[in-house]
Amino acid sequence: MHSIRTSVAGLTALLVTAGLAVASPAHAAPPPKPSDDVPGKVVSAYFTDWSVYGRGYYVKDIPADKLNVIQYAFGDAVYDPATGNVGCNVLDPWADFQQVYWGPENTVDGVADTYPGQNLYGNFNQLRKLKAAHPHLKVEISLGGWTKSKWFSTLASTADLRQKFAAACIDTFIKGNLPTGGWPEDAGGVGAAAGIFDGIDLDWEYPTAVGDGNYNVSPADRKNATALAKEFRKQLDAYGKTSGKHYLLTAAMPAATSSTNYYDLADFVKQLDWANVMTYDFNVASSPVVAHNTLFGLDPRDPNAKNPTWNTAGTVAYYLANGVPASKIVVGVPFYGQQYLRTGSANNGLYTPFDNTGLDPNQLTADVAVQPSFHALVEAGYVSEDGKTGGNGYTVGWNVLAGEPYLYSPAASHPNLTTGPETVRTVIAFSSPASIAERTVLIKKLKLRGAMAWELSQDSASGALISALGPILN
Repeated sequence: MHSIRTSVAGLTALLVTAGLAVASPAHAAPPPKPSDDVPGKVVSAYFTDWSVYGRGYYVKDIPADKLNVIQYAFGDAVYDPATGNVGCNVLDPWADFQQVYWGPENTVDGVADTYPGQNLYGNFNQLRKLKAAHPHLKVEISLGGWTKSKWFSTLASTADLRQKFAAACIDTFIKGNLPTGGWPEDAGGVGAAAGIFDGIDLDWEYPTAVGDGNYNVSPADRKNATALAKEFRKQLDAYGKTSGKHYLLTAAMPAATSSTNYYDLADFVKQLDWANVMTYDFNVASSPVVAHNTLFGLDPRDPNAKNPTWNTAGTVAYYLANGVPASKIVVGVPFYGQQYLRTGSANNGLYTPFDNTGLDPNQLTADVAVQPSFHALVEAGYVSEDGKTGGNGYTVGWNVLAGEPYLYSPAASHPNLTTGPETVRTVIAFSSPASIAERTVLIKKLKLRGAMAWELSQDSASGALISALGPILN
């Protein structure tokens, strides 16, 4: 396998040649001073509230010794056009704060809930316990995401709506005032979740562009996004003066040159403690040929190779060139891959046409998932936990140009396709400890703030991928 350090040096030279010079750390903005409220280096990962239903991954399973920020997905930005009412709600009350843990097996401390007698159950209560056991942990509520960003454009459009939206989010998640009226009858209420969330992560996907059902998208979103971040920063700081605490404000932000279409990068990021840059989903099932979900470096064979930022190192260089300080850049890494069926035979299937008929985006099993998690690939025996050895007919390849691994099988069995059992040539682009270690080296070399992962339940049982980010905190 190629040298990680050599590849970083080569990529830096390549980016300079492409006109995307990487700022020297010596001239970069000074790193933030660590405090009890603001981590100087960041290893952040999403915990999704639906993980308790899917893989059966609970708060107790979070490797709290391997990260220092948890992003809880998601909070729901709400607007009622009929009444003008603005809200900022929990997404799944049952999983979030109503589910009673009748036994000790899925709890952080091995102690079952007391019912009745608690105002807080579910994930939120377990997060409270996890933070008590690991005082270094910070937890943010992530607002929006691909499916819940539909009202952001409206809510950011006027000063009045921005003020109401920020206030609603602080009320629900920072002050912890949860709704009542469900079951358990004592769940929720004023201050029920106080102290659990240390900040807010804005996950607007995306200003000026339609995501999954965005309403009222406007070119003004680019300017309004900065105004919204300023409003959140102002209100978080104001509330922090009353509680004696600094509350984090971060954002999930797009990769490559599209980022400046959506955001005025430098001004927007000024309001943030750091920016979580989503350097993944460069290629998905709608791509014309088999290609990597995430790329570390520029591969001229990639369908978007004409854009030198269409990779992790190129995106980092672009952010730096557009006035975002290294100390505010957090590099995103995916704990899932991209599966391609019925590929060509050339180059082990890479960059050949494919046909994914029969895959099901709602399934988690590796043989039928469009984007199989690393956990599913390991569990199915397709790859070892170290990402170096294949199994069940798959071999592991390494694309030196992209700096990414992939699995290849000339005749993989897919018994659970919606079209019926089939044996077909298959390529699975995935993230491995080695590919994530490349990001770790880049982060340390350029003195970036850290790394962010989507998402924790997709890691292997031993936490092989999150462990590869460990040197960032050392």
